[in-house]
Amino acid sequence: MSTYDIIVIGGGSAGLVAAVGAAKLGARVALVEKKALGGDCLYTGCVPSKTLIRSARFAHEVSRAAEFGFAPLDWQFAGDTFAAITGRVRRVIETVGEHDAPEVFRREGVEIIFGTPRFVSPHELEVEPLESGMGETPYLRARRFCIATGSSPAAPPVENLRETGFITNEEVFQLQTLPRALVVLGGGPIGLELGQAFARLGSRVTIVEMRDRLLPREDAEVSALIEKKLRAEGVEVLLDAKAVHASRTTGDGSKSVTIEQHNARREILADEILIGTGRRPNTENLDLEAAGVAYDDKRIQTDAYLRTTAPHIYAAGDVTGHFPFTHMAAYEAAVVVRNALFFWPLTQQLDFRVVPWATFTDPEIARVGLTEQQARERYGDGRVRVFRTEFADNDRAQTEAAGEGFAKLICAGRREEIVGAHIIGAHAGELIHEVVLAMKQRLPASALGGLIHIYPTLTQVNQRAGLDAVLAKLEPYQKHLARYFAWRRSKPGRRQKQG
Repeated sequence: MSTYDIIVIGGGSAGLVAAVGAAKLGARVALVEKKALGGDCLYTGCVPSKTLIRSARFAHEVSRAAEFGFAPLDWQFAGDTFAAITGRVRRVIETVGEHDAPEVFRREGVEIIFGTPRFVSPHELEVEPLESGMGETPYLRARRFCIATGSSPAAPPVENLRETGFITNEEVFQLQTLPRALVVLGGGPIGLELGQAFARLGSRVTIVEMRDRLLPREDAEVSALIEKKLRAEGVEVLLDAKAVHASRTTGDGSKSVTIEQHNARREILADEILIGTGRRPNTENLDLEAAGVAYDDKRIQTDAYLRTTAPHIYAAGDVTGHFPFTHMAAYEAAVVVRNALFFWPLTQQLDFRVVPWATFTDPEIARVGLTEQQARERYGDGRVRVFRTEFADNDRAQTEAAGEGFAKLICAGRREEIVGAHIIGAHAGELIHEVVLAMKQRLPASALGGLIHIYPTLTQVNQRAGLDAVLAKLEPYQKHLARYFAWRRSKPGRRQKQG
């Protein structure tokens, strides 16, 4: 039986970071993966979705040719165009996937084992080979384990949905023909990103959201603006609505979805039904009970050090139910490496005070910290100030024909420390990072106003909001300053001494 310092279960974003990090520190590491290295982010998530979104944005830009001084272009979506687009998606996956090839990690000292793992005891793992004839089933033993098995799409409880058939982010990039009509269940990031992309490529898209606004986790103003944008591009948005039944129609084989909204029902016909309503942790067949690890249908239970209920077994990434983002999976994996391999004072607790994320719609949406509503509930209305600037007032945004959107800094306390920031506009996912650093260092909004920014750049939306904070600090002194300058003007012969 092989013995390791740590065994990592899952070769996605969290698992790869944990395995390489531990190996670089000199630990003996095994990584067990039952499919391919790279995880959802590479094959069905971040990489393919952003590639498809870029193609869709190009199609949208072509349709705006007249705005940039060109005669309107007669662009037609040929029958094989969508297949070419998905072909590009596959090529990008292959290129990025070279970074996650097994030999890359073997060179770092990680032993890669492909197979289906399950716990047989708190310190032992059985790995069933992927194919028969690959030798006997190995048993592995380790002092520490890291469970990084990720998550999978969760289908909503819609009558007859499974019998009718649906697609998720795991199947959507395998389509070879563009759906004429697409119903998207869920108004979260996945639903909006893919819904807008397919609409720009020519699908008739309907987004169905159970709550009263899209992106319910985001600031209310952000939700309102992206809804307005989607409707302007021809996307039908149904709020306070839910799918209650699905079926296949006779004849052309299309699908019918019954939607309930405001106590009324209607049917929507579609070629495909795309699910974007939530995720569930990948815990099946791991036999976590044998290891003493507690879990439910939402997460593996962990503490502030990412220890499970079995103290020598840790978890990281989507399977913890914290934040379903690749960058957070990498962060949690780094925390696991420190805590699994070392003792206090080298251990580290999770810190979720400053967690940024982005939704890659057009315009992009980025956020860190509290929403305005959350800040007012926590600190009180009188202790919260909001500094906001419009992309329309940014010179670079005008040159790029990207005047939609705004940036808002949410500040609290006497120092007006930044406790939240929300940007919706071009390249918001890039622009948020200087605010992330300011929040991490507990700086006031005025610090951004005092930082020299290159002109003309979009980052000046952050500077402009910071300058508003500077001016706000001067408000109590404006009357005194006005009297002072009036007095100076009354002394025309008085020269100011220099030097």
